[in-house]
Amino acid sequence: MAVIRGLIAASLDGYVAGLDGSVATLAPFVSVDHGYQRFIEQVGTVVMGRRTYDLIPSLGVGWPYAGKRALVLTSGRGSSVREKTRFWTDGLPALVAHLRDLDDGDVWVVGGGRLMAGMIEAGALDRLELLVAPVLLGEGRSLFPKASAGLRDMRLNGVEALERGVVLLDYGLSYRRVRTLAVAS
Repeated sequence: MAVIRGLIAASLDGYVAGLDGSVATLAPFVSVDHGYQRFIEQVGTVVMGRRTYDLIPSLGVGWPYAGKRALVLTSGRGSSVREKTRFWTDGLPALVAHLRDLDDGDVWVVGGGRLMAGMIEAGALDRLELLVAPVLLGEGRSLFPKASAGLRDMRLNGVEALERGVVLLDYGLSYRRVRTLAVAS
């Protein structure tokens, strides 16, 4: 069974991108070694939302997930020209079930606060690795744009101070269903 992991970078005030979706303000920290090579070797599948998928060509790095299966969660139609890439339109619950059946490495939920929050809401994210860059954006696209009510416990696995003031926070996530009691009036 695959471990579903999130690895995402955010500003100190909790934004993953500017209002226009640009990640340029976090770009100066991309060269900081946070163990990416070791991380990506454990990954068999990458999952991303359509916005992240559409943003990748503008980064000027080519397709960064060569050799990995890629699933793009979208409500719209599309077809990929990349090998091993598939557009997923069957919704998040079906995607999570599909991901849990994979056994060729971990699953990486790549970028996008909305998708990350949706995975937490669905009780699917097992591990969250957060790179915090020492920059304040003031506004932009939030790391967690909506409350993640299903999350109850986060276990801090480790903290690592990296170069240029970047910090890597590594959390294990646990979920419990909250039982609500009806109050008689």
